[in-house]
Amino acid sequence: MVEESIVPHVITWLEKRKKKIPDSLTNEDNISLSIDHILGQLSLKEREKRALIRHVEKCVNNKNTTTHGDATTELEGSDNEYDIHDIKLNTSLDVKSSDWPSNVEFSNNYRWNNDIPKSIKDQYTPPNNNIRQRANRLSNRVNFKKITDPNHPAHGQFGLYCNLDHAKPGSWLLDYVGHISLGEDQDKTSDYVSDFGEKSELACDANTYGNEARFLNDYRNTGCYPNVEFNTRRDANGELRQGVFLRKDTDSRVKPGFDGVRKDEELLVR
Repeated sequence: MVEESIVPHVITWLEKRKKKIPDSLTNEDNISLSIDHILGQLSLKEREKRALIRHVEKCVNNKNTTTHGDATTELEGSDNEYDIHDIKLNTSLDVKSSDWPSNVEFSNNYRWNNDIPKSIKDQYTPPNNNIRQRANRLSNRVNFKKITDPNHPAHGQFGLYCNLDHAKPGSWLLDYVGHISLGEDQDKTSDYVSDFGEKSELACDANTYGNEARFLNDYRNTGCYPNVEFNTRRDANGELRQGVFLRKDTDSRVKPGFDGVRKDEELLVR
């Protein structure tokens, strides 16, 4: 069986961000290039490299398997904790923490740039703009705190941690929320940008607007395996959401014997 080439996915990602495409990627002899070889030919920031890797993985996975990204209905129990009408709302989870950055507006609702064409926005939002409004409160599934380990690459910064006794592989934790723009219009100085959209044609930036998912750190140089990943999903109204899911135990990139995450374990993304 011939392995699928990742080159077309790389070219698509570069085109949407108006990046220069190396001549080597358009050469038919190089159709089987590995992602590491391709990255060596591109002038990208580390954040952009990680985003490109996630895009390629998503394209390959979506073609070969049925994933969260193809879901058309709300995952059971996925985010009822954000229901703005919930009479059991735990006010202790309101955003009153002195640790929350003063320059970041907290929200569990996406904010769309006015420059995004209606034809694109309509693909990802419910008919008649019937978007479910979520309460601006912290998740009870995760918590964020400053990293005190001097050997951690993000020492002194914030990290995101599991708040459940045991979160099982493949389970949903929260959504990555931010300001949505076209991929080519993203803030290239921001360290909080994630690809968004079923074709990664948009960008979700949590630099100055978003929720606690912005505190997810990259697993590299931590001595740990990545244990969560981004996967798009649809809520009950049809809105596209960027979900943060635990990796599955069948994923070859997780720690051998991976059976989920325990309370106070840091959540790390690839």
